[in-house]
Amino acid sequence: MKSDYLKGKLEDLDDEAFIEIIEGAVSRSAKVEEKRHDDLVHITEISDEIEQEYKDWGKPKGVMTGYPSLDERIGGLGQGHVILIGGETSNGKSALATNIAVNVAKASNGGLGVLYITLEMLQRELGARIRHINGTVDDLNIMFQKEFRITHKDVEPIFLKAKSQGAVELVVLDYMQYLGRGMTLEEVARMSKEMKSLALKYEVPFIVIVSLRKGEGGKAKRKWTEIEIEDFMGTGSIGYDCDVAMIASRKNMENEYEPHSMFVKVLKTRNAELDYNNRYVEFVWNKTKITEPTKDFTEGITGYSEVH
Repeated sequence: MKSDYLKGKLEDLDDEAFIEIIEGAVSRSAKVEEKRHDDLVHITEISDEIEQEYKDWGKPKGVMTGYPSLDERIGGLGQGHVILIGGETSNGKSALATNIAVNVAKASNGGLGVLYITLEMLQRELGARIRHINGTVDDLNIMFQKEFRITHKDVEPIFLKAKSQGAVELVVLDYMQYLGRGMTLEEVARMSKEMKSLALKYEVPFIVIVSLRKGEGGKAKRKWTEIEIEDFMGTGSIGYDCDVAMIASRKNMENEYEPHSMFVKVLKTRNAELDYNNRYVEFVWNKTKITEPTKDFTEGITGYSEVH
């Protein structure tokens, strides 16, 4: 083989010649790195993009979640943005991400391409959930990865493979900690930076499901309304890297389980001004299907109260 031949040639070299080859390789590597990272853009070269960004300041933009009340608070799913969804176990964080993916991928909404990297459920299990949400899978533009034993290094190749088969406008990763079970906080933080780099590189929003740190006295001792971005696994850099962060919960403002509702608390957003007096949203929950509340819902559900 060619590699064996090259190894043999290197073994035949004297020390001086071998050192010269190593120095040459290092020099070439440095030049490649320099060429890869030293490009500059003058502000006047992107004046048109700046003007459009200025006109859209404060408006929902990018990919819409399909939930106007949520888009209003987070400003949509911006290009190059990382959107973190956290929450306690079995409280709807994956369901929220899946419903958003369905809304984005629907043919009636333009059928934008969605790459859904699922590490917690088999594709057929997730597909069954999606079918319940949408009624069918035939009008959806969603792709899954085939392998489950992947690491953070596989995310970009999977994305590029999906992109080669069609436009990818949204990536969902469910969930980050499954890319390396038992990760330290430092490893989670490093992975967070890599997700942000990929989102920026390809100008695509990444929705990432994340775990929570254990609260004092255990998770059960902490009300979900008290959770802030500092409670995400991997903080503080994970909170710094993301552009949007929110908590999903099946419990109401009194921390009591609501069979017909789901709640979202917005913790951080870059696309919109965060109103600390109006960062809660209530949705209708129907066996993982999430919809905006209607007048019939507000009048028909005992104990319903508008969330401000």
